[in-house]
Amino acid sequence: MKQRKVLSRRFVSLILLFSVLGAGCAIPRTWEYPPVPPGTLLTVKAAKSVPTKVAVRPFRDLRGNNVQDESWRVAIPFYPYAVDSFDRPETVKAVEGVPLIKMNPSQDFARATADELRNAGVFSAVSLGEGAGADLVLDGTIRATGWKRARTTYMLGPVGVIFWILGLPMGENTNTVEMDLQLAPASAPAKPVWQFTMQFKDEHLVGIYYGREESVENYAIAVQDALKPALANLVKIAAERPEILQPAK
Repeated sequence: MKQRKVLSRRFVSLILLFSVLGAGCAIPRTWEYPPVPPGTLLTVKAAKSVPTKVAVRPFRDLRGNNVQDESWRVAIPFYPYAVDSFDRPETVKAVEGVPLIKMNPSQDFARATADELRNAGVFSAVSLGEGAGADLVLDGTIRATGWKRARTTYMLGPVGVIFWILGLPMGENTNTVEMDLQLAPASAPAKPVWQFTMQFKDEHLVGIYYGREESVENYAIAVQDALKPALANLVKIAAERPEILQPAK
């Protein structure tokens, strides 16, 4: 059974590699922010900046370490589908031998948040760092960046790969992101004055010729998608109750 599993893994790796090479296109695997498309920061803008200096610190990473690898099972005839699941997709290599995605969520998500805050103009100054000289610090907690992919050969085992080459879906990919944000006085980071929770989930079909790039781009899209209502909330507070976002006197 063990030998059969090893052979199946090797066979699936070969056919997947052939399929990837046959697609004739390179998949962008490096984190890019702002996400492409649209390639721009959000349009949420404050009418007037609050006279507060904010430091965005590297986010805490509380993700799990689960790795589920069942893709070899699609080489077994009559097997309906197989699922791979990764809590930390940046630590996993694709069948081509390269990382699924090159990103550092703790740093990249924090930098994206700082860029959006600075662009929105809610505060007089926004920096990226530990908070020296800041009035408020923004902390983030990353709870999930799940990557799940279901693959099928239409219960035909190796023969089913023909359908992939013809353009039928290889399966479905699911991306999830869960993250919390909070603002607190630099002198009392355990006493937040503002908090926001975000969740993102996207499911999309994947084939040799389509869909795979979405699974990489979705992490940047997820961060921007979640930051839009968060920034809108901060803009509203800055306009209606700016004292909440100002340093204590």
